[in-house]
Amino acid sequence: MEVKVEVNSLRSWKLKWTTPNMPAASHSIVLPVLLPVLLFLYSCGGSKDERHLLDSIEQTWQLCETSLPEACSRAEGLRDSVLASSEYVRQKYNLLTIRLRDKSYIAPSSPDSALQAVSYFTSRKFGLRFEKDAVDKERAYYYAGSAYRDLKDYPRAVRHFLKAVDAAKQSSGADTLIWQNALSQLRYLYMLQLNYEEELNVALQAVELAKAAPSKGGVKRNLGAYLTDVASAYEHLNDTLHCLMYCDLSYQVIQQEHFPAKYATCLAYILTIYSKFTISQFDNLTISQSGGKIDAMLQHLAQLPENQRPRNYELSLAMYHENASCVDSAIVHYKTYYDREKSLSGRYEASAGLQRCYLRKGDNGQAAQWGCRLYDTNDSIIAQRAFEETQRARDTYTYYRDKEKERAIVQRGERIIFACIIALLSIVWGLTAFYSHRRKKLMEEIIGKDKMLKSANEEILHRREELEQKQQEMEHLGRQLDDAEQTIAASKAQLENTMKDLEQRAMINRELTRIALMNSATDKTENVIAHFREVASGHSSLRDNSWKELMTAIEALHPGFLEKVQGRMKRPLREPLLRTICLMKIGMTLVQIAQVMDVSRQTAWNRMKRAEEICGEEIHLVLSSLTSTSGAS
Repeated sequence: MEVKVEVNSLRSWKLKWTTPNMPAASHSIVLPVLLPVLLFLYSCGGSKDERHLLDSIEQTWQLCETSLPEACSRAEGLRDSVLASSEYVRQKYNLLTIRLRDKSYIAPSSPDSALQAVSYFTSRKFGLRFEKDAVDKERAYYYAGSAYRDLKDYPRAVRHFLKAVDAAKQSSGADTLIWQNALSQLRYLYMLQLNYEEELNVALQAVELAKAAPSKGGVKRNLGAYLTDVASAYEHLNDTLHCLMYCDLSYQVIQQEHFPAKYATCLAYILTIYSKFTISQFDNLTISQSGGKIDAMLQHLAQLPENQRPRNYELSLAMYHENASCVDSAIVHYKTYYDREKSLSGRYEASAGLQRCYLRKGDNGQAAQWGCRLYDTNDSIIAQRAFEETQRARDTYTYYRDKEKERAIVQRGERIIFACIIALLSIVWGLTAFYSHRRKKLMEEIIGKDKMLKSANEEILHRREELEQKQQEMEHLGRQLDDAEQTIAASKAQLENTMKDLEQRAMINRELTRIALMNSATDKTENVIAHFREVASGHSSLRDNSWKELMTAIEALHPGFLEKVQGRMKRPLREPLLRTICLMKIGMTLVQIAQVMDVSRQTAWNRMKRAEEICGEEIHLVLSSLTSTSGAS
């Protein structure tokens, strides 16, 4: 079999096959096999406009890293087109809007929008691009974790960030930046939960991922920041050796990138570490030229504009001056940092530094004062941590309670599915039994009908012989019928000639009768007309039946005239107008009509005008005999 697929567009295709010498049953096997292939081809399609829209969404996604205002403007411009597109495009746009809000530091009120994207991209069976679907799943999990993080639901946040990392690992074309951000967020959450071992683990994973990621201009993207995160994790574990080692590695990477402003926070942290753990305390370590590094970091941080300096800039300078025995400078920077810092941990560091500096100066009063502030800040920190622990405990309880509910829902769903499977098997078994019974019954019916068919064939043969005999008889009768038809045709022609002769004679008789009747009617009508003329001349008066006789006379002289006049009106003619028409038809003048009808000449003239409008010229067509009589009168 040869199968040809002609693709005219992404959503219109034609399938042709040629099956030489293939039985009809083979088509029932080929179609179920080809159906999944056809569904796959259809699902992999997409209109040109939809692909262009997906490309625009992806470009806007990448633009968020370089120009957030322009990305927001582009996303707003795509809104109307997205609303008229497919569900896949709408969910992609939903992820884009979540990313824009996250980049704009807009905390979500609920994780519903992100969870909707997670539900869609984790339940897709046929995607436009399978690798792209894996990336969408990774992004959806990441922003669901970000939503839970902003809502202080850390257990769920950790869970979704881990799912984002797993989705990235399973995809060959993962979004590396989202992957790195997920690891960074996990490190931060583990740090908040004081789980420093896991913090170090994910920080090392982020470093390995940054090293493996493609470099841009020979530089690994954000590698210095991830090395600083590892150093911070080692500091939390009190591993000073590895902390300084990774600070040194981070500094080397930042130096290779020529100290960009994005590493300002990392430089301030490294400066703090170098100031805290001086080389004189670790002569056995292989950390060279720390003094030169500190001077270089101080120089680059001082060159930054005020609005680009990191939050820990003043604290780093204070610790540097404190370790350099410049107590007065350290006090100034500690106080500046204390006044600007809003967090309790930052004020705790500033209060402790000020207490140490005043003790070194011998100003016990100020040292005691800052010691009291240190004590109050420490109590606030303890209270805050207790509150956070309580909140985390509550969130953990809520998390596991919801997890139990989800497990119960899943188990209930499994039970429903099991019951449905049992019911389906029962239905299949019942249908199979019914099919077997029905098949047996049909076979019996087929055998019986075969017997009936055999007897029917015999009967058909017998009837066919009788039919041949009847056909021979019909042919004989047909010949007789043809002879009879010829005889009837001759008789019919003769009858038609006779009928024509009779009709001609009847016509002559009718004409003679009409002439006779006309002569008789003319004598009567002349008397009626003469009577009306005498009335018009004043020599006689109208009788009771005079008008009836006049109408009869007019009908005799002009057959159908009155009926024709009446047909022109939508309603019956009034008696005066009808009488006026009759008088005009017998040729009477205006004076005569006024005399006969005993009305004024104006009234008679109006009626005559109306009669002429109704009857037209026919009212003046008067017989010659009447005209001569009228002239004589």
